[in-house]
Amino acid sequence: MSRINLNKIKLLLSLLFCTSAFASVRDTDKRIVDVSGNPIAHAVVKLEGQKAIFVDELGNVTVQNPSERIFIFALGFESRELTWDEWLAEKEIILQEKSGILHEVVVSATRTERSVEQLPMPVTVLDTEKITQTGGIRLSEVLREQTGIQITSDHGSGIQMQGLDSDYILILLDGEPMIGRTAGTFDLDRISVSNIERIEILRGPSSAIYGSEAMGGVINIITKPSKNRANLDLGMRHRSFNSWNPFLEFGVGKKNWSSQVFLDHFKTDGFDLTPETVGQTQNPYMASTGQLKVTGTLSDKFNVSIFGRGYKETSHGILEANGNSGTQILDLANNRTDFNLNPTLRFKPNTDWTITLRGMTSWFSTNAVSKFRTSNGIFDLQEFNQFFHRTELQTDFMANPRNLVSLGLGQQIETVEATRYDGSNRFDAGYVFVQHIWDPRERINIVTGLRADFHNQFGSRLSPKISGQYQIWDNFSWQASIGAGFKTPDFRQLLLNFNNAAAGYYVFGANLAAEGISRLQEQGLIAQILINPVTIGDLNAETSRAINTGFRWKPTPKSQVHLNAYHNAIDNLIETAPIARLVTGQNAFSYFNIRSVVTQGIEVDAQIDLLDNLSLSAGYAFLDARDLEVIERIDNGEIFKRNAQNQTRRVTRADYGGLFNRSRHSGNLKINYQERTSGVDLAFRAIFRGKFGFADLNGNLILDDEREYAPGWVSFNLTASKTFGNGVFLEAGGTNLLDTVTPAQPNNPGRVLFIGIKIPILNLIN
Repeated sequence: MSRINLNKIKLLLSLLFCTSAFASVRDTDKRIVDVSGNPIAHAVVKLEGQKAIFVDELGNVTVQNPSERIFIFALGFESRELTWDEWLAEKEIILQEKSGILHEVVVSATRTERSVEQLPMPVTVLDTEKITQTGGIRLSEVLREQTGIQITSDHGSGIQMQGLDSDYILILLDGEPMIGRTAGTFDLDRISVSNIERIEILRGPSSAIYGSEAMGGVINIITKPSKNRANLDLGMRHRSFNSWNPFLEFGVGKKNWSSQVFLDHFKTDGFDLTPETVGQTQNPYMASTGQLKVTGTLSDKFNVSIFGRGYKETSHGILEANGNSGTQILDLANNRTDFNLNPTLRFKPNTDWTITLRGMTSWFSTNAVSKFRTSNGIFDLQEFNQFFHRTELQTDFMANPRNLVSLGLGQQIETVEATRYDGSNRFDAGYVFVQHIWDPRERINIVTGLRADFHNQFGSRLSPKISGQYQIWDNFSWQASIGAGFKTPDFRQLLLNFNNAAAGYYVFGANLAAEGISRLQEQGLIAQILINPVTIGDLNAETSRAINTGFRWKPTPKSQVHLNAYHNAIDNLIETAPIARLVTGQNAFSYFNIRSVVTQGIEVDAQIDLLDNLSLSAGYAFLDARDLEVIERIDNGEIFKRNAQNQTRRVTRADYGGLFNRSRHSGNLKINYQERTSGVDLAFRAIFRGKFGFADLNGNLILDDEREYAPGWVSFNLTASKTFGNGVFLEAGGTNLLDTVTPAQPNNPGRVLFIGIKIPILNLIN
């Protein structure tokens, strides 16, 4: 009997031990969540003396080996340190979101996910809330309200940053470059903002990781991700000039696969700032966008995603042309199409290695035809077809918690066929880049990068960059970066063969200048040779050297100040100039490496939360942009000017106003207020741009006369919005409420009023 009782006791103790052990194992399984209970899928758990553990998509993580100390990290959240007993005691591990904008995750700056506070370079992130506050429909309307950014009107709505034009700013969509530029300008109005999750603005040369066209900076547009659930959202916006913008978002998802469809259509009657002339400033047009994003998990180590985008735009208008047969009316019709396909395969064999294979293929085409209204005969026909393909392999290796090394290599092909170019033209290029992110100490992080490009037309080129940040105090950090950038001449600058039949001028690429001028001489069209085209020679790549330095300061938990000072020096800047005068009085133009340019300035942003429902922010930018060759000629007494009384005198440095179309001073003031009773969010913005040079009226080709400046202006904008409990979103407001007219900026239509609604259909059904 005692033996039986003893066996029962042993069995009972064994069961108790197993139950206790099972409970212990179960307690080590935790879920990492935010204060609302939502899983934080990108969190990392680090046990002292052990490798990091990544949570799954539901925020779950299992810790098998006990440790005295456990550290939990997640971008955008305050990190936590727990003892083993504290880990077991908590049902869920809750992380607090970091205050301010420094928690924003950025991809474009290093091609890896880093929060703003970890980046030693000037970066601005516009999240969905900030985009919504602008009331914008197209990308240009969002960016025009940002400190240090100007939207220019040159073959579309281009961007100017740190005094550098659109030619030098790389536009990315989900990390892949967008093609299709006209005269170097990427038209920002091709991008709808309805499906944008955030916009990353990286200032300064980024050729060390992105190569050509990133000499001045990068704009990365991140579209909304696919979701692991079904959604159906319908929206409609209406604005002045009979502009309509219906859009749709539809998604389906399961545990391992999800897809998101986005459709957007925009139609406008355009606007006319000069009703006394024939034709409109902006012609009526329609633009449709379709996007598909599919993401899936093939296994615990393989992920795949496919992004496809199609864009089609049609416009029409009229133009008055003066020719030998007198004045005639032309009917204009233009079409633009753009298609992108970007597949990505990601392999993560363990927590230390990530291997990413990316493909990117884009097609862009335009077709512009003008016909005589009376005879329907063709006056002018222009076609342009561009193809771009890139394959890239990137490997990221986390050597230890303080060192991340990225190595990438790629190959790209670009072809162009156009009526303005002779034959079919092709560029081939390859590249290799390496980047090291190093946190030697808790308060120091350093990013170094080097890229080697190999171009079939311009040989090889190295682009280095080093950036560093030092956290001087808990609320104050200093950043600095030094880098070099480059930009290769494009097809237009090399091979353009263009005759504007309406205006009567010619433009030849550098490679075709001698042949083109010779042909015009044979036709008896040359009155005078201004520059011997034989002396033009081959175009060299433009190069830059840049310094950015500044600080991020949080004087209080509810306020912050960002400042960045920069200096860009550009050599071999490619410029157009007349090389021959025609018998008609018009000119023939070509491209040269003739200038060295400096742009330098300061940009500062400040923000403070005055109350829980009231915040205030302000930004100011100072810009000094000058041509060093002009400065040298002024010092040598080689440049003269005529005043209003037709008197001639030498130009002095005090007369010189720098580069055209650049404001020395600009800024903004923004007030955001939430009315608690109604729940309406109000966003008031005052956007200021100082005077800028717009034309050379005295004929000496530089900005040196007060008559050559366009006056400064202020635009007052207001947006009111509300999101209801069922998810329905309403907005109304206006931009340029005082209807300020800016003749030197034809992309400013004047006062624009708007109203919009977005309805989550499935939320209402459920």
